[in-house]
Amino acid sequence: GFDNLHVVARGVDTHVFNPNKRKAHLREQWQADEHTVVLLSVGRLAPEKNLHLIVNTYKALKKNNRPVKLVFAGDGPFRSKLQADCPDAIFMGMLNQNQLAEVYASADLFLFTSVTETFGNVTLEALACGTPVLAFDCAAASDLIDDGYNGWLVQGEDPQRFVLKALAATENSDTVKLARQHAHASILHWDWSQIASQVEGLF
Repeated sequence: GFDNLHVVARGVDTHVFNPNKRKAHLREQWQADEHTVVLLSVGRLAPEKNLHLIVNTYKALKKNNRPVKLVFAGDGPFRSKLQADCPDAIFMGMLNQNQLAEVYASADLFLFTSVTETFGNVTLEALACGTPVLAFDCAAASDLIDDGYNGWLVQGEDPQRFVLKALAATENSDTVKLARQHAHASILHWDWSQIASQVEGLF
């Protein structure tokens, strides 16, 4: 069962990554109130991550008068370029696991624009923290995201569709809030303890 072992490698600790980690002081620091949709990107700030699409999505939402903030967690060679392109984005830099969990849980919509990564563990961590995910409909994302339920899937690798989907998802603030309520429960079968008992069952 190599496949089964592969599943084990991509679990998530839902005690660490949990919606209870949402922190009012973080949202204050980001100048986000209850109406603000905080967009989050997590990972290395590198050119191949398609991060300009995150900036473009944020700018399109702002232009359409959505109350949005953009937060990047992570660091990398592309940071200065992103800061120049998007001076009002918030850069949290490198974070430890617990800080990262607080950032996930305090955001409202996780943007995953990479088309090269087969499986974003960040997607799983975001959902575990109760944060819905907007991602391209590649195999790994569609394993986790039920479109319109705990996040949104974008067909094809079309950046324009990604932006349009973000606009649709944020048109009414209740849409994101509703998806938030489903996110954590939707991945509980990916929890390490669940996976451990499944694996014991296999052996």
